Amino acid sequence: MKAFLARWRPGHVVAAWFVYWVGLAAATLTPTLLAIARVTSAPKDTANVSASFSNTVLHITVSQIGKATYEATASLGQIAFWVGVPPLALYALWLFTRRRPGSTSQSLGEGDAESLPRPDVPESARSSTMHSRAPHA
Repeated sequence: MKAFLARWRPGHVVAAWFVYWVGLAAATLTPTLLAIARVTSAPKDTANVSASFSNTVLHITVSQIGKATYEATASLGQIAFWVGVPPLALYALWLFTRRRPGSTSQSLGEGDAESLPRPDVPESARSSTMHSRAPHA
């Protein structure tokens, strides 16, 4: 999965968000729209559709001949969660897996060969870039 997301460009992430939102709308709104379509084809004055938003709760009721045939309820927090959190999680995962500009592709624990200690060379024989702090005469 990491390699798959690492190849994505920003356009891929935005397209994935769009596909997610379309799928979310289809999954959550289809039953409501089907119930509304059923009652709109009913004889006049036998069906009713009502929607209300109070105390941060959206409530939709579809009734036919005085009896509720479909009800849907969602709080503002639930709506915000389903609309916002999965795309943000995908974005964070994408940022975490992509390569940083200017970074080298070294594994953890690997460095360049000159910086690694060599056991066959004594410490005194290694070239040092540290300079003495003694005052110069």
